[in-house]
Amino acid sequence: MRLLALETATDVCGIGLFEDGNLQAIIEDSIPRRHAEQLPLFFEQLKTAHPFSLNSLDGIAVSIGPGSFTGLRIGLSFAKGLAFTHNLPIVPVPTLMTLALGSNLEKTSLRTFLFSHGDILFHQQFRVSNGEIQAQCEVKAQIWEKILQKLPSDIRLVHYGCGRFLREKGIAKEVTPSAKWVAILAQRYFDEWVVNPPDRLTPHYVSTFQVKGSS
Repeated sequence: MRLLALETATDVCGIGLFEDGNLQAIIEDSIPRRHAEQLPLFFEQLKTAHPFSLNSLDGIAVSIGPGSFTGLRIGLSFAKGLAFTHNLPIVPVPTLMTLALGSNLEKTSLRTFLFSHGDILFHQQFRVSNGEIQAQCEVKAQIWEKILQKLPSDIRLVHYGCGRFLREKGIAKEVTPSAKWVAILAQRYFDEWVVNPPDRLTPHYVSTFQVKGSS
């Protein structure tokens, strides 16, 4: 299986070519608010460094959210542009699950966190066992104080951009989002997640405007 993978859910912008379980090439960098400018350039650089035909792809994997509203829109729009012109499916990959994968933690329960804005964090709990990652709940966007009230004391913590909140909880592992994690999960769950045609596919924003007072 050959996949092109995109990561634009945070300040990280990344694109990678993944084939038969192996990462062939990847270009990514932390470039806040420059995804629209740099993603097409990264794509061309990738094709130059490791020539491939879009017609040879089995699909395009994209980090679907939650994350930056703008970043998610840019990534999915770019994926759709390539998909529609070459009749390719899209594999939407949950962003918080990529952090769970990137943590390399095994046989444990963990909670992944991603900074939204202010004191609001996206978070989700997973169980990792024998290489499988299973979500234990839906993604939520809540203020940190409310999360802290119900956060188990014995759970492993994984995050990106949430250090100022999690430092008070002791050791938390920071994982940088990557197109590599997107590609691995897209291949692993391809049949379950693939969307074809992807015309109605939208980012998983997880609105923070209605949840500040929620339980």
